[in-house]
Amino acid sequence: MDDSSYVELSSKFTSASKMEEKQMKAIEELVATENRYLTLLQLCATDIRNHLQFKQVPDLDLEGLFGNIDEVLYVSSNLLKNLEEAAARKSGQVLSISNVFLDVKQELEDAYKEYCANYESTLFLENNYKKNEHIWKEVTETLNVVGAHKGTMTLTFFLVTPVQRIGKYPLLLKTILENTPQTDEGYTALEKATVAMQEVNHNINEYKRLKEVAMKYSRQENLSIRDTIGRINKHSIAKKAARLSQVIKHETGILPKVKDKDYDASVKLFCIIEKNVSELKKNIQNYISNMEHFENLRSYHYVSDLADEHATICYQEFIQRLHHQIIPEFKRRLESIIYEPLRALTSLFSGPQQLVRKHDDKLLDYEKIQEKLKQEGNASYDEKAAMETYKALHSLLLTELPRFNSIVLQLHAQILQAVITVHHDLANNVLQFTSQHLREFLLGHNDNFWQQTEETLLQSNVKLENFCQIFESIMGQTIEQPYNEDKLEMLLKKHSPDKIYQVTSNISGNKELDLTLQRGDLVALLQAADTKGNTNRWLVDSGGQRGFVPAGKLSPHQPAKQLNNSPLSQSSSLGNVVDGAISRRKYSPSPERPLCQLPVPMQYQVIAAYQFTARGPHEASLQPGQAVTILEPHDKKGSNEWCLVEVNGQMGYVPSNYLAEVPLGYNIYS
Repeated sequence: MDDSSYVELSSKFTSASKMEEKQMKAIEELVATENRYLTLLQLCATDIRNHLQFKQVPDLDLEGLFGNIDEVLYVSSNLLKNLEEAAARKSGQVLSISNVFLDVKQELEDAYKEYCANYESTLFLENNYKKNEHIWKEVTETLNVVGAHKGTMTLTFFLVTPVQRIGKYPLLLKTILENTPQTDEGYTALEKATVAMQEVNHNINEYKRLKEVAMKYSRQENLSIRDTIGRINKHSIAKKAARLSQVIKHETGILPKVKDKDYDASVKLFCIIEKNVSELKKNIQNYISNMEHFENLRSYHYVSDLADEHATICYQEFIQRLHHQIIPEFKRRLESIIYEPLRALTSLFSGPQQLVRKHDDKLLDYEKIQEKLKQEGNASYDEKAAMETYKALHSLLLTELPRFNSIVLQLHAQILQAVITVHHDLANNVLQFTSQHLREFLLGHNDNFWQQTEETLLQSNVKLENFCQIFESIMGQTIEQPYNEDKLEMLLKKHSPDKIYQVTSNISGNKELDLTLQRGDLVALLQAADTKGNTNRWLVDSGGQRGFVPAGKLSPHQPAKQLNNSPLSQSSSLGNVVDGAISRRKYSPSPERPLCQLPVPMQYQVIAAYQFTARGPHEASLQPGQAVTILEPHDKKGSNEWCLVEVNGQMGYVPSNYLAEVPLGYNIYS
């Protein structure tokens, strides 16, 4: 071997030795700094927080101040343990360290993204506490006691440590990578680990950005009219006009709407859940209100003629204990474990609803900018920022809305289970309570008691059967679905009464711009066809949201029963049946009178329910409450939508649904 070859070989050996030495130092630095970091983290998460918790400082939010630091501490403890084991190996250290980071990647991201995203709120809290002399004095004393051996350190020093540490992992791994030969068995794995830590930091920053967007757009502002007007300017008017232009293009089919099936499905499910939770809350509230009304009427209790003094006393004691013990406890549980959770659950929907509305607005802006890019090839800085905002909102909702739906569905199911449990417990308590008092009730009675009871039950059964027969004959006609009167009033402000329709069965929208409605909902007809001329699919206004619904599932809304229907007579008849058939005040049938009598038929008249102004010589004008004579219940083409009437000596056609049939002499506007 000549001298030049020897020098070259010696140089390579020296270079490899230096690289290996730097690699070892980089690994030692990784483990040593992780050890020091964990010590500070434990000091913050346990000693400082526990000391402050022991002091019980008023108005000090420890959970908001320290966040999920326990989760960060747990992940970091496992990471240090695995790194020390990997560094202690005699061979394959690089491969082992790389695998440690690859295995812990997701845990690191989940723990640190929450802590880092909440760090701004933590700083805000700390700055507020610095302005409170009492709170900050307690915090300073704790730092002096707990952190005395560490030197003078502020609370910020401890709280910012996790934020700084997560950003150092890619740098430390990169240093090891730069001093690792490509021939090393762990080089490829180390490259992957370095990239993985870079991805973790990128995902954390993206999560922070999405959370900032969510915080910005989920806030609901209660602006006065003056403030709202003050926000109107050329820019806002131009933006609203551009959005309206996009909506018109979508409605007319000129421009296809940007679709995302996953997002649309999540929003649709969100709307259904929100409506169900709101309805359940409203029903429970009405249920509690009716219970209170029932409590106010508890002094009116029926006592059979067969009951003697002993039975009466037992019965009154039973009623008193029922209404002072079992019913109040049932109502308390109903409010505490059903209604209050429902109220809290309902309040959670406002934020996502605001985000969905903002998403729809930003989508219109995004589509407009996309059109401009296709035509001109460039966009302004503000337009690019608007596009990024839409993408951030879309990504946020696409990720978080399904999680929100899943959690709310679980809570909803638990509340429904609680409803069942509460009523099951009520039934058991009443049954047990009744059994106890029944034994007391039977004491002192002779054998004739059961015979008298059986006769009374037989008589009651005959009365009930007669009542059921009359009830079925009266209620045989189709009954209108209940509707929201406030919604009806709102729709009538924008649409004429003949445009109001009621949903006859549940509608689940499965196409673009389709609405999802429940049976009994009210809508206003905008167009009796869709954009393609299909008359089986109508465009309606549901009181804020517009869309298409099947025409076959709508029927004209009738404010009062139309011709040949008499709800007033039905209710009157039913009232007579109740008074005559099942009166509970010492009723005793006589041979001269049947158990139930049908009411005498009532005379009716047709009147105008709404004002109508004639638009030509063939039509007649109406005033509310005006008596009307029906000449023909249809027009010349046989359509039942118009009637030929005579009013004040004038003949003409009027809309059929502007008329109502009421008892003779009855004024619906009196």
